[in-house]
Amino acid sequence: MSPVPEPRTANSENPAPADDPLGVDAYSGAPLRPALSGAARMALVLGILLAMVFSASTVYLARQQTVAEYQEYANNLADYAVQRTERVREYTLRVLQTLHDNHSPDPCSADNITLMRRLSYGSDLIEDVGYVQGDTLLCSSIGHLGEGVAVGPVDVASPSGAQLRLRVQLPFSQDARYLLSTVRGYTVIIRADWSQDVQGWLPDAQAAVGVFHPEVGKPLFAYGEPDAALLQRLLSSAPAQAARVAHDSIVAVRPTAFGYAGFATIALSELEARWHTRALQMLPVGLAIGALLSALVWGVARRQTSLPWLIRSGLRHGEMFMLYQPVVELATGRWVGLEALVRWRRPDGTLVAPDVFIPVAERSGLITTLTRWVVGQVLRDARVLLVAHPHWHISVNFSAEDVRDATFVPYLQEQLRAHGVAAHQLVGEVTERVCMDATLARERLQALRRLGLPIAIDDFGTGYSSLAYLTQLPLDLLKIDKAFVAPIGTEAATSQVIEHIISMAQSLGLRMVAEGVETAEQAQWLQARGVQLAQGWLFAKPMTIAQIEQQLRVQQQKR
Repeated sequence: MSPVPEPRTANSENPAPADDPLGVDAYSGAPLRPALSGAARMALVLGILLAMVFSASTVYLARQQTVAEYQEYANNLADYAVQRTERVREYTLRVLQTLHDNHSPDPCSADNITLMRRLSYGSDLIEDVGYVQGDTLLCSSIGHLGEGVAVGPVDVASPSGAQLRLRVQLPFSQDARYLLSTVRGYTVIIRADWSQDVQGWLPDAQAAVGVFHPEVGKPLFAYGEPDAALLQRLLSSAPAQAARVAHDSIVAVRPTAFGYAGFATIALSELEARWHTRALQMLPVGLAIGALLSALVWGVARRQTSLPWLIRSGLRHGEMFMLYQPVVELATGRWVGLEALVRWRRPDGTLVAPDVFIPVAERSGLITTLTRWVVGQVLRDARVLLVAHPHWHISVNFSAEDVRDATFVPYLQEQLRAHGVAAHQLVGEVTERVCMDATLARERLQALRRLGLPIAIDDFGTGYSSLAYLTQLPLDLLKIDKAFVAPIGTEAATSQVIEHIISMAQSLGLRMVAEGVETAEQAQWLQARGVQLAQGWLFAKPMTIAQIEQQLRVQQQKR
């Protein structure tokens, strides 16, 4: 994302919606003031005590049931880890066999790279296919990599010659780690982080699931941070199949004939919370009423200190606001549009970074509400500008949940009509997460285009899977991520990837927008290679709509 200037606080220019679309309950009314006699209060206390004694025998059963439930859950997760890894292993073997069957004297020839590209597109189980010489990745489906990318030493080598490199960091995606499976030079690149696959399945942040390799003492694939020493100890001492309580967790392991083991761990703290809830539910009705009232107060307090609740509150109380970064036509230097950027300032002046609250909004189901607020605010802010500049566009990020929502297209149609803005002036930016269900994504994106909205693929190049989506989706623009713009003019491997990205976009007839342009050298380089549009601090920082209008007035006065 572009650097964020010091934003304005929410004010009358940025009011909260008149109605409340969030569905948040409003609690009001006077507190309860019971007027019980002394005898009645004593009878009530005695009744509660008797109920507690009568119900105490159920506590042990409640705990045993909860332990059994979480053991089954851990067993299922470990089974999933093994099954997914088996599918990855089988597909990897097929890919490597195909490459060896079609081997040419030059593994990085154009024909071989085309074959790699076809194989990497063929399944969502792998990220890329390439060729390694020594400890260097020379080429992959994205093309030649110049002097190559260092992938580090081999972690596991089998007698047959297969090699595994674990937790490899590649320059194309700095935050991710990959597993490289190599046979006679040809290598399959697999994402080692399972956060995209299992996030939301696990009961708490202290849970982990993945595949562990006892020979090297670390996971091949994982979500979370497993206790490697505990897994190693369990596998070496008693590699039983069933989940058990070990240390402070419920642990399930699934050894395989191939040397690795699926695992799942769930912290006992999660179990204890569930057990306590279940035990309370078993108390008699009189005690349960009191427990439920207490739980309600606790739940409301917890809700009001959680980030999802604060996001709801921020939307209702005008804490969210919009900034806009101009998009420039490189050939002329003219402003041709804006990118809308949502920001959040808390009442105490604290800024909450978008990369903090946007993922929370996605996980908690609030992202559709946030997107609709953004769309409404953008159209209110920019309506006059867009009407005055019919050739301009303004881009807004759409999440995967927005695209899946069947009511989203009618909502956009109504908003555009209500604000008098042409549909072609609103660009929908989507990321590769939208394409997890490719069929539904194509259907919904085509509906947006029929409405008149151009569609842009955002953050392109930060994940291997992006390449496959270009040919599958109805796209109009490709946004080149700033990670590939920054190294322009250097010898870094990433500086060469951008040329392949530009070439692919041109072959598919897609207009391009380069993000994070900060130097004149970068702008000249991009323009010379046919990139039409750009944004970045070289041209303008993100601004309020009032600042945008002021800048336009200054530009007009200079003409």
